Amino acid sequence: MTKSVQSGVLSGRLFGGVITLVKKKLRKITETVCCHERYNVVRISNYLIINVYMPCAGTVDRLLICSDILADLQS
Repeated sequence: MTKSVQSGVLSGRLFGGVITLVKKKLRKITETVCCHERYNVVRISNYLIINVYMPCAGTVDRLLICSDILADLQS
């Protein structure tokens, strides 16, 4: 990470991952259903929020990664 910061301006999500921020007053009615490196699923009251980070066009084995993510979400 230090090498990346020293090399210049960072743009995009260089190291991947997802995050879902929830207001503090909603934490009582919030449940984390599933949390992985590339996606997370959160239930807030009657709402289901799915946050997914898909690989970019230049990623090796992009189609395989996408199909794995979608299969995991489906299950």
